[in-house]
Amino acid sequence: MPSTNLEEVARRQIADYDRREPGTAFADGLSLSIDDAYQVQTLAVDLRRQRGEQVIGYKVGCTSPVIRNRLNVQHPVFGRLFDTECWPSGTCLPSSRFANLAIEGEFAIRLAADLTETNQSDASICDAIESVFPVIELHNLVFRGNQPTEQELIANNALHAGFVQGDNSPVGLNQDAASLRIEIDGKKVAVVTGSELIQTIVESLRWLTGELGKRHLKLQARQTVLCGSVADLFPVPNGCHISVETDRFGKVECTTAE
Repeated sequence: MPSTNLEEVARRQIADYDRREPGTAFADGLSLSIDDAYQVQTLAVDLRRQRGEQVIGYKVGCTSPVIRNRLNVQHPVFGRLFDTECWPSGTCLPSSRFANLAIEGEFAIRLAADLTETNQSDASICDAIESVFPVIELHNLVFRGNQPTEQELIANNALHAGFVQGDNSPVGLNQDAASLRIEIDGKKVAVVTGSELIQTIVESLRWLTGELGKRHLKLQARQTVLCGSVADLFPVPNGCHISVETDRFGKVECTTAE
């Protein structure tokens, strides 16, 4: 399959994703540029829209050094969020829906106003946020190339496979320190406390606004953005309970079925 036939690559990506076998083209030696990888992601989004799925926002990934080192990536990436892959807190998800399921616990926001490259101060970004809430982001942690690459990550929609969200009733953002705790089957796997959590939200939104602007896109009111994890990425077993609890933005939890 010619690597330059991006529409064919996108069709194969969707077929693989639907079979829970993402990215098989990379096992066959597919080579893409960064721009081509984002184009494959966009073409795959178009195919999903054609069958009735709706984009509800974006995710920012690889925001922390620990995850960049794990995935061999030097800077953030983005992917799209779909209405078909968003679940409320308390959901039980079948593990068969995912390929090597791994999770991140992080903050997400919902926008009250559009964000553009002309309103990028910390205050402007905070003012554009309607609500802040915790999420459990779900990932198909699969790389089929000889080693993880940014291109494979991006073309696979930044490994995104959905998210479970906590209550998103209006809670605005300020610069006060925050805390976030991730537990799997009642065992603490990560605790993050301090201003880094809030600054990650602001910096992710600023970075994403610029990246989308390069592609003639923009963040719009009512969209959701997953702002990236400060903690690590955690593989999870079948039949487990996952919770992410914060000090002032609520809690989210889910279980995975055998």
